[in-house]
Parts: sequence; structure tokens; C-alpha cells
Amino acid sequence: MAFSRRETAILLIGDFLLLFLSLLAALLLRNLEIPELRYWLINILPFIPIFVISLVVFYTAGLYEKQTRPIRRVMSMRIFGAQLANIVIAALIFFALPLTIAPKTILVLYLVISVVAVSLWRFYRMNRERTTTARASALLIGAGRAVAELLEEVTENDLYRIRFTSYLDTARAGDHEVADAVYKAVAGGVRTIVLDTRDPRVTRDLPRLYPLMTKGTTFIDFVSFYEDIFNRVPLDHVGIERLLESLPRRRSLYDLVKRGTDLALALAGFLLAIPLIVLAALVLSLTDGSAFIRHERIGRGGGHFRVYKLRTMLFDDHGDPELQKKNRVTLFGRLLRKTRIDELPQLWNVLKGELSFIGPRPELPKIAEVYEREIPFYHLRHLIAPGLSGWAQIHDYNVPRGAADIEKTRRKLSFDLYYLKRRSFGLDLAITLKTLRALLSLSGT
Repeated sequence: MAFSRRETAILLIGDFLLLFLSLLAALLLRNLEIPELRYWLINILPFIPIFVISLVVFYTAGLYEKQTRPIRRVMSMRIFGAQLANIVIAALIFFALPLTIAPKTILVLYLVISVVAVSLWRFYRMNRERTTTARASALLIGAGRAVAELLEEVTENDLYRIRFTSYLDTARAGDHEVADAVYKAVAGGVRTIVLDTRDPRVTRDLPRLYPLMTKGTTFIDFVSFYEDIFNRVPLDHVGIERLLESLPRRRSLYDLVKRGTDLALALAGFLLAIPLIVLAALVLSLTDGSAFIRHERIGRGGGHFRVYKLRTMLFDDHGDPELQKKNRVTLFGRLLRKTRIDELPQLWNVLKGELSFIGPRPELPKIAEVYEREIPFYHLRHLIAPGLSGWAQIHDYNVPRGAADIEKTRRKLSFDLYYLKRRSFGLDLAITLKTLRALLSLSGT
């Protein structure tokens, strides 16, 4: 949403300015006088990478997420953790590399001042959002589970700049009641209308609403609004024609750069990971069973490929529900999962082009057949190469495992389709940073 992007931009600019001002304050405190321009430049230039890294760490820690900003306890913990990480990174850079700033006590002053300054700035913005943000009145028009979900989220959460003061359930609406409700709301001072334009009752009344569009009334499509709030697609409110139109066509530059990045990172990662893979395989070879497991997965276009992983369970159950009941994760396997070492062999699949670093997670063929029968649009997730990490994984950790789970997979698909609609370099970078956060927190299962 526009207001969310604006607030994020304000926070980002404020963070950068405060980091810069913290350095200036540190230099002044260190010298107790205004230094010459040459002194400023000598000390400021080495800090530019620190500023950039700090902002990346803030993003990775979730300090720009709309779900984090209004919660004081969560914000405090994440600021502390992010600044702690920045302290370690800055110390490694300045004390390990032969940089010319002198003395390096400037770094200590900078870190202390920046921690205090950024924390005070964030709490100021948090309090300002709570106390001074006027929530505009809005009318919500639609029907179904996703509409009810949106109504509850916006009504109960004061971080959004609008509030639904009225709601029309189109499942119970009569002829032309949609237009009547809109005109009544506008007469009462409402200037924002969120409506499901796919609903036939709404579609019939749209011609009557056109005059309002030229008189300052803002109309927002429900699907777009829902996607901005929840970062996923409302499956029950998108038709196949509309969904296919919204999916991006093949983009040569994006696809070429992404594939080149996959190749470069996979090659470097695989070479570095070989000793770790060999060591883990040797440990696994001391127990019953093979060190590696190979599973069939669904790839781009619905084709099959074999994915390689280090074994983390007692035996390879090949996805058999009956065998899964007898299987369990071993102690060493739990360590491999927590550190994601078990997935390192999949870098070979990335090199072969069967996997990408970012994309929908690949599914077992037998389970995919069930999902394609039961879940609309499921086959669309196969339009692009599957990935080691994806939009669904960083947003929804309660993903289905083992046997088929229709409801959980419907939710996962809503994230996958969101990624398909909006995939870009920026979105891939966001997924990468949040995946790194999960890796560093050892949140693998």
C-alpha cells in the first residue's frame, strides 16, 4: 500500500541520516573541536560500507516490515539484535582490515551513539504512528472468507491508515444495493471504497459509480488491497482469465540475470560445500542407510527431476505415508536440518538448471497430482523453475510436510501465485535476505 511504502521510505532515510550524524558526532567528541575537511573525508569514506551493511541488517531483521513496526516489544528486540550484528560486522571490518582511520575508538563512539539514536528514532516514529495518524473511513464491499479476513485485519489493527466504518456483504445484497450503499457512504463523508470487482453484483452497478470517480472518491480493487495487506493472493477471488493476465510474460533480461546469478552462486557454493558434504556423508555412512536420498520432484513445465539431499531420518521413506509413520528424524539429522546442511547437495540441481535459488518449493509428483485435482490454479506454480527458498517459506512456516494437506497447500499456493505475479530483482533480494535471517536463527525443521 502507498502509505506503507511511504512510511518505509521515511524510516529508511531517517536511519541513514542518523547513522551518518552518529559518525559526525563521534568525530566531534573524539577531537572536541571541528576537524578540517580532509579529516572528515578520511574517516567518513571507510564508514560508507558500514552504513549500507547496517541498512541491509535492519531489513533482514524485519525493521521495515509493517507487522513489526507497531509492536514495541518486538521492535526493541529486533533493534538490539540488529545493532549487535552491526557491531560485530563493523568490528571485523575495522579491526581485521588495514583501514587508515585513526584511532579506531571512533568506531566505539559511533556504535554507542548510533544504537541510542536509531532506537529513539524508531520509538518516536512508532508513537507518532499511534497518536497522530488519522485513519480515513472506508467502505468494504464483497463476500467470502477472504473479505471477512480483510475486514477483521483492518478493523483490529490500527497501523493501517484506513478503517472500515461500513461493510456490505454482497451475498445478501439485492439489486442495485451496491451502488446505493456507495452513494450513502459518500454522503456520510467516506472517500475510500474497497470493492471486489469480480463480484457480479458489483460489476452490474459499476456504471452508476463512474460519476463518483471524478468527484474525489477513491475506488480500490479488493484483490490488490488484499495482496498489499497479506502479501498473498486471495484464491477465491481471482478468475483464471484475470490471473493469467496478471502473470508476467517471460522477461529475457530478468531471466538471464537470474540464471547467471544462480550459476555463479551455485558453483561457488558447491565448491565451498564439498568438504562439509563429504564430512556429513562420512558420519551418515556409519549408521544404517545411505548418506544421500534422491526424490522425484515436479519442475518447470510439470516435468520430473531428481533432487538430492543428505539423509536426516532413519531411512528413506520415499514419501510413502505408511513408512512415514515409522520414520523419525535422527539426532544428527536434526542438526543437519537446523543448519540446512542437508540441502547443500541441491546446489547440483541449481547448476543443472532444475532448481533456482528463489522460487516455489518443488513438490512430490504423487502429492502434486492430488493438489492439481483439488486446488484451482495449482498447476500455475509450475510456470517457473522451483527454488530452494520462496515467498511462501519466508511468510508461512507451517507448510505441509509428508502427506497431502489441502488447506495448508491452498495457503502456500496463495503466496506462490503472489510471487509469480510480482517476481522481480527486488522481491528476490527480499526473499534472499529473509532466508539468511532464518538460516542465522537456525530455524530449520
